[in-house]
Amino acid sequence: MTGPAPDGRHRPSLARLAPPALILAADHRPRAVMTIEAYGPYLGALGAAMAHCDGILASRQPLEDLVDSGAVGPGQRTYLSINRTGLAGSAFELDDRLVTSVAAAAGEGFTGIKHMTRIDLGDRLTAPALELLGQVIDDARSAGMEAMIEALSWSDGTMARETDAIVAAAVIAHDLGAPLLKVPVPDVAPGRERIAAVARVVGSVGVPVLFLGGPRGVSSRQAVLDEVHDAMAGGAAGMAMGRLVFQDPEPAEMARLVADAVHGR
Repeated sequence: MTGPAPDGRHRPSLARLAPPALILAADHRPRAVMTIEAYGPYLGALGAAMAHCDGILASRQPLEDLVDSGAVGPGQRTYLSINRTGLAGSAFELDDRLVTSVAAAAGEGFTGIKHMTRIDLGDRLTAPALELLGQVIDDARSAGMEAMIEALSWSDGTMARETDAIVAAAVIAHDLGAPLLKVPVPDVAPGRERIAAVARVVGSVGVPVLFLGGPRGVSSRQAVLDEVHDAMAGGAAGMAMGRLVFQDPEPAEMARLVADAVHGR
């Protein structure tokens, strides 16, 4: 069943991602990850990539601008990123509070929200972060919206990419009720070892798992595509990729290549 959003747009009353899927990730700038400064070219790159994506997760302004411009088409999913106070490199990076709400996302007709929870066993801010995660999951469920939860293990100011750490964060968020997870690809050798590590992460939970892609000294498009192929072979529900797509010299072509790998074309 579907129901009209207040502005006339329609969204599923119980929004669910239909994997496999490629979701364009565009919520880096408000966390002070300023790899692109000029807004016009940034929005243009996102719009070009959207032609080959199944949806987008973004902060408010770019998401609204892409929807208003028609770059986001019927059937493409829209996830509003709702907690962005943990600025990269700041003394308060783990204090990631809400900057908007599930109710606001629902009111604007978006299909879901994206919420990031970083788990650092050495930082007391992890406890309120988990409390907030539970509240957001409850709010999204009550609103009939999907909650994409980016669950990350965090250590010494950086994302932990070891398989054990990724599994731990995924299990915690899953067992608190996350209906859709976004986690890193394990940092292990490409090929058989990476496929097995992804399969272990996927097997630790009972919901779809998207794997994020981001700059880590990636040297070529082929290296990115090899990682996507390994993730999909390990049982990923898809990929959530940002800078490796929209900062490519040809964002539309890169999005097409990743989408082909995700969808097995």
